[in-house]
Amino acid sequence: MPLKPEQLTAALQRGLSPVYLIAGPEPLLLQECRDLVWQSARAQGYLEREVVHAGARYDWSGLRDAGGEASLFSSKKVLDLRLPSGKPGQEGARELSKWAAEPDPDLLLLMTCDQWDKNSRKAKWASAMEKAGTRVEIWPVTPAELPAWIKRRMQAAGLQPEPGAVMLLAQRLEGNLLAAQQEIDKLVIVKGQGPVTEEEVLQAVVDSSRFDAFLLVARIFEGDLADGLRVASGLHRTGVALQMVIGALVMELRTLEAFKLALSAGQNEASLFRSLNIWPSRQTAIQRAARRLDVGRVQSAFRQLALMDRQGKGRAAGNPWHLLDQLVRDLCQA
Repeated sequence: MPLKPEQLTAALQRGLSPVYLIAGPEPLLLQECRDLVWQSARAQGYLEREVVHAGARYDWSGLRDAGGEASLFSSKKVLDLRLPSGKPGQEGARELSKWAAEPDPDLLLLMTCDQWDKNSRKAKWASAMEKAGTRVEIWPVTPAELPAWIKRRMQAAGLQPEPGAVMLLAQRLEGNLLAAQQEIDKLVIVKGQGPVTEEEVLQAVVDSSRFDAFLLVARIFEGDLADGLRVASGLHRTGVALQMVIGALVMELRTLEAFKLALSAGQNEASLFRSLNIWPSRQTAIQRAARRLDVGRVQSAFRQLALMDRQGKGRAAGNPWHLLDQLVRDLCQA
C-alpha cells in the first residue's frame, strides 16, 4: 500500500529501499519527500546524486547507465529520475519494470512524478516499483484540510498560532502550500518562535508585500475611500497581480453576500460567524459593511470585477486599474 508523505520519515528510519516512487501534484510535498530520501541516502553512504529529467523524448534504453561511472569518493549513487507527466510510455514502462525486477545495489532509484492520475496509479510498472521498494502518493490538501495543515506546520516551526492567525493564512493563500510554508518561514524569521496573533500574521505579510489585496478589502468594508484609493494605487504601483486583487475581492464579497442573505432569512449572527469562518477581528467590519451595502451593490461589484478580469486578459476594452478605482468609490459610498 502506498505511503502518505507524513509516513515517509518513519519508513526511512527502518531502512532504505532500493527504489522510491513519489508522485502527486503538490510541489512542496514532492520536494520535501525527495529531500528526505536523499538526506537518508547520504547518511548511508550514497554521496552522489545524478538528476535526470525524463521528458517526452527521453531515451529510456540508457536508464541503467544514467548513473554514470562511480567516482573516487563513493561507489554508491542516487539516480534522481524526474518524470513530470507520470507517463513513461511503453519503452519507459518496460525499463522501469526491469529495474524493479533487478535493482542495482549501488544505484538507488528515486523517481518523482508531478502528475499522477488513475491510469498511472494502476500501471504495472508502478506496481512493480512499489513491490521492489517504496511508493509515496501525495494527494492535494483540500480547503477543509488546509487550516489543520497550516497549524501543524506552524507548530512544527515552533510557532503557537491563535485560530484567527491560522484562518488568515488559509484564506489568503487559497491552497498554495509552497506560499504557506514561505509565510511560516518568514514569521519565524521576523518574530521568532512562540505565540502568533492574527494581527502579527497580517502585519508580517503586509510588511513584505507593502500593499496587500486583503488590506484593500478591509478598507472597502470600513468605507474608507481615501485609504482605499491609496491602497489600490499601491497595489498597481508595486506590481501586485491583478488576478490576486480580483480573487481577494470576489472571495470576501461572496462572504459578505452570504452573510447578508442568511441574515435576511432569519439566521443567527453568531452562528453565521462560525459557519462562514469569520473570526472575531473581522466581525465588526462585516457587520458595518452589511449595514452599508445592499445585495444589489454587491452583485453590481461582481459584474465590475468580471469586466476587470476580461480587461486584464485583453478581452475587453479599458484599463482594469481605472475600473478598480471606480469600484472602490462605489463600495465606499455611504
